[in-house]
Amino acid sequence: MTVFARTASHQGRPEKVDACIAYLRDVAVPAILGMPTCVGMSVLASRQTGLAIISTAWESKPDMHASVVKIRPIREKTAEAIGGGTAELEEWEIAAMHRRHHAGQAVCARVIWLRIEAGRFDDFVSEFNAATLPALDATRGFCSTSLMINPEWRRAAVSIAYDSADAMDRRINGSQGRRLLEQNVIQVREFDEVMPHLRVPDLASY
Repeated sequence: MTVFARTASHQGRPEKVDACIAYLRDVAVPAILGMPTCVGMSVLASRQTGLAIISTAWESKPDMHASVVKIRPIREKTAEAIGGGTAELEEWEIAAMHRRHHAGQAVCARVIWLRIEAGRFDDFVSEFNAATLPALDATRGFCSTSLMINPEWRRAAVSIAYDSADAMDRRINGSQGRRLLEQNVIQVREFDEVMPHLRVPDLASY
């Protein structure tokens, strides 16, 4: 099953983050989740940096593209609420998704953006499933993770949610699982607000 996602990154003002979260929670999330082909939405936000990333997931790429007209005014209101300009948009395939069902509510997350060589995406996804997912599952405080890939831009993004800031500071169990996430890193950002509403099925294959 291939699921597609669009991320909208809003760089706003730290003091506006709570107002933005309230708008997303009360207005944007219900509106977007009510769209027929939407299979989920998540929000990550940092009160320290003013950065918010809103991800929406769709059954197909045409469905994702067809949603643009309806979502544009919501995105404009989000930018207004957070005190930022035009959002940076990127489209992805969701290559892996795993939740540890007994974990508590996620309260923080780390996102790692990586550069992947052309032709290496299948190997990267296989190694992520075989090594990184089991290592994360064995890490205390781990809640969930997703791997999104953009072969055209030669990029991948790994989002890892934890149940506490202390858990996020722990090293991932297993050197092989860590190694994959330490190669070709473009950027790492941390978030202290997590609103997970993804209905994407667990795609773990290990």
